[in-house]
Amino acid sequence: TRFEPQYAPGDYFLYFGRLAPEKGVATLLRAVKQAGVKLKIAGTGPEEQSLHALQAELQADVEFLGYQSGDTLHQLIKQARAVVLPSEWYENAPMSLLESSAFGKPLIVADIGGIPEMLIPDQTGWTFTSGNVEALSHLLATVQALPDDQVIEVGKAGRRLVELKFNRANYIQATQALYAEIKGK
Repeated sequence: TRFEPQYAPGDYFLYFGRLAPEKGVATLLRAVKQAGVKLKIAGTGPEEQSLHALQAELQADVEFLGYQSGDTLHQLIKQARAVVLPSEWYENAPMSLLESSAFGKPLIVADIGGIPEMLIPDQTGWTFTSGNVEALSHLLATVQALPDDQVIEVGKAGRRLVELKFNRANYIQATQALYAEIKGK
């Protein structure tokens, strides 16, 4: 399959997506510095220069990889310890979370918009208060310190959730039910 999971946790956290103010990447950089963990960032966007400047000031263990896609991005996801989505603006159900879970990676997400619905707290990932550096820092340090087998269990639970809840048949069924409901009004 396209999404062959790799449960073994890597030594870094991963953010991938646009580098825009509403994505909360500045909060993530500050939390990474506080937690003393390693972060890789795949993406570009309007916030890129200010994030590089913040990183120069913080001197956190952060690597900016620029825009990544396809197999290169998939390898980055597979080799991460967990994927972080620190959004500070309402988003629906980002595909990035489904992809990460499909690859067997735990999620660390801000509790905002539709994002928390994409996981089962403490089973397929963890949530923190959006915009809260301390809460995110604490979570990063906690997940870094977890034994690998526990990280693997969370990744496997996420993979199972994607297979059960977010599969094609369920999507089609939900879409048809929505159309039926709209037509009935």
